[in-house]
Amino acid sequence: MQTTISNAQIVLADKVVHGTLIMEDDVITQIDDGITNNNAIDFGGDYLIPGIIDIHTDNLERHYFPRPNIDWNPVSAAIAHDGVCIASGVTTVLDSLALGAWDRGEARGLDNLRHLVKGVSTAQNGGALRATHFMHWRCELPISSLPRLLDEFVPHPMTKLASLMDHTPGQRQYMHLDFFLDRTWRKEMNEAEVQSRLAQRLDDQAANVESNRAYMSEMAKQFGLILAAHDDQTVEHVQAAHAAGAVISEFPVTAEAAEEARRLGMLNIMGGPNLIRGGSYSGNVSAHDLANDNLLDGFASDYVPRSLIECAFRLPEEPHGWSLPDAVATVTRVPARAVGLEDRGEIAVGQRADILRVSKDASFPVVRSVWVAGQRVA
Repeated sequence: MQTTISNAQIVLADKVVHGTLIMEDDVITQIDDGITNNNAIDFGGDYLIPGIIDIHTDNLERHYFPRPNIDWNPVSAAIAHDGVCIASGVTTVLDSLALGAWDRGEARGLDNLRHLVKGVSTAQNGGALRATHFMHWRCELPISSLPRLLDEFVPHPMTKLASLMDHTPGQRQYMHLDFFLDRTWRKEMNEAEVQSRLAQRLDDQAANVESNRAYMSEMAKQFGLILAAHDDQTVEHVQAAHAAGAVISEFPVTAEAAEEARRLGMLNIMGGPNLIRGGSYSGNVSAHDLANDNLLDGFASDYVPRSLIECAFRLPEEPHGWSLPDAVATVTRVPARAVGLEDRGEIAVGQRADILRVSKDASFPVVRSVWVAGQRVA
């Protein structure tokens, strides 16, 4: 099936052309800078950009747990989550699920995780999802049971990425210890209980992080798994992750960590909300500062899928002044290539026909239409 789109501002890798795009089945086959009325869909001068690639979103879990202690049907949760992604222009999404972070006890946490993974697989295999979904395993290195969890979940056919995480308070994302404790544990525990839990977390970190990182490194080699560092704070954090095989520096919390990642050839991927909100909610380095220091490569949505389309159109504005093609690449081509997806993320002949129609209304980008593999899905 052939689809022609014309009168569009087509955002290519290095320029924007006012022209026409033709798709044959699931592939882009022609791009011209002329306009045609011959059986073409008229974009009315709106932007045509690649479908967004989100390599880290926690949004799926929100739909599975819509309220505390309420578990939603996992297939229904996956469909609802997918709808948010498509409405935000995300056509390829890596659903980030935690291995080893149990708020309700490991047994129940593991049971819920299995249900959710099965739900996403059932929804995707049954054709209920419009975006293409993969798995991103968020791996808590201090957890003693992590190797067992990796053995169970990494071989899943939807696996694409795993991140090396350590949420021990007092470092990385939670390097401002009292800020973290005041907002969390101190609301439900006395100080003695807080210190006891903190001591246990530090013991777990000392006992398990090094061996679990090495285990993940070996699994990555065995399964061709892409690894990402997460919330790196120091040069040493980055170097340890890089030595284990990480090629992505996800959400570095200091400029020093971002600089070291760049020196080592890793990609710095920041959270979209960090840029749109004007900074990190934890008081860490801002995406704004990394962009100005030429240390920013791309974005992931983290917890707001909508943030990515806004990043693509925020970076060309002051004070950043990026070109629109470079800004769009931070949420399309860069994350796609980071996780080995060479067939999408760019408007070019031969690329998969995942495309968006985007207008600017009330100073905001609005996703008007979405095609996935040449089929209109929204």
